[in-house]
Amino acid sequence: MANQEERIFKKIYTDFDKRLDQELDEEKAERRRQLLLQAPNFKLLNMMVENEKYSQELAAKLKDGGLYYLRSREEENVEKYMGIFRRTLQSHPSVREELFKQAGFLGCMAYKRDIPLLGRLCGEAVLSGLRLLKQEDQELIEQGYLQFKNVTNTALRSRNEEDFRELVNALDRYWKDNRISVTPGLLGLLSGLLFVAADRRQTNALVTVCSLSRNVLRRSSEEPVVRQQFVMEWSNTAAQIAQRDWKEETGLLLTDLCLCLGSVRDVALIKKVMADISIHMQMQSKWDNFEIAFRLYYPCQLFSLALLQWGMRRYRHALKSENVVEAETEIRESGILDQVEQKMNVLGEKEEALELIRFVLRNVRDMAAACARLRMKDEWEIFVSWQREWLSAVPDNSRRKERVRLFLQMAAEYWRNTRPSRSSKQWEFMTEVVTPSLLSDQHMELIKEIS
Repeated sequence: MANQEERIFKKIYTDFDKRLDQELDEEKAERRRQLLLQAPNFKLLNMMVENEKYSQELAAKLKDGGLYYLRSREEENVEKYMGIFRRTLQSHPSVREELFKQAGFLGCMAYKRDIPLLGRLCGEAVLSGLRLLKQEDQELIEQGYLQFKNVTNTALRSRNEEDFRELVNALDRYWKDNRISVTPGLLGLLSGLLFVAADRRQTNALVTVCSLSRNVLRRSSEEPVVRQQFVMEWSNTAAQIAQRDWKEETGLLLTDLCLCLGSVRDVALIKKVMADISIHMQMQSKWDNFEIAFRLYYPCQLFSLALLQWGMRRYRHALKSENVVEAETEIRESGILDQVEQKMNVLGEKEEALELIRFVLRNVRDMAAACARLRMKDEWEIFVSWQREWLSAVPDNSRRKERVRLFLQMAAEYWRNTRPSRSSKQWEFMTEVVTPSLLSDQHMELIKEIS
């Protein structure tokens, strides 16, 4: 049988086929020879780097060299080539914009053609170029951030996870070493990295990106609107990941988001983000159930608790300061203007504290009502589930349990004062939440004041 197959093969494979194969091999060899002619001439490139008058010619030759590596898919001498590329960025400022674009294109194509070393070096070259720029080079800085974003996204989407982590770490070092100004391009880069790292479940890189984002936002931004847009996109990314029921990634995003909000102390921003998160939690409750939504958004529950405690401390401090001012006013005979100004400052702080407390309790009340409506339940069922889940999350922390009970009792009492018709019908079922009562007379007076 084998001899018969061999005879058939010899009969089919003619001399014409043999000549055709030979010509194809010769054509491949010729193409290879022509490709080698396009290989970078390192001696010439090194000479051109030393003279700034060859900037345009050097940029063109570097482009040809990059295309050579893309076509040949070789990694030999890639580091040497990228070393000259970085030196050109430093010594030839007139072609930096073109080199940034080249690095972005080469990096993306290198990952697509499975040349990861070239791709990573291109990303690092962009960062090295950004280090050379000054504040007045704003447009070029934004271009650099865009190209770096393209390279890192392509690295991860082509499943080069290790390179992605290295590029993220390089960006983190770049920020720590340079402490550059916060720009829309940098925030756009971080926003994209937050999503792609969470989307591909790269938790190690996500920790770095979250920490970096938090550190960046701690610095005052020239454009508060841009910072607000970034934080809202961060919140939306967390909501998208929560829909997939990825608890670890959602927890990382929300924990650092809350830490960021706590560090910037921007009350208007905090209110906007927490209201947005409340809507996300309501929708998660509709898709799954309230208990799952609570577990996914647990960091936000802790942040609401911290916000209430912060507001209470500011309120008590304002009351104490108000009493001091009144005592001083009685014994002073002059300086009326200073006394009035001091009094107004204390009243302003008191109103801000009351407004923050009102926002937290109103947000809890509205979220409980919305979740109950979406789940076709009563509010008391949401409050009871809420307390049970929260207490089970801190089984060995008695101090935290007491704070949780106080928090929910204040929220329930606020609901009772602002929604008397609904709460009166359900209050008898709230025994588990409101007893034993931890509310003092001061708490009750405060709730009445903000209701």
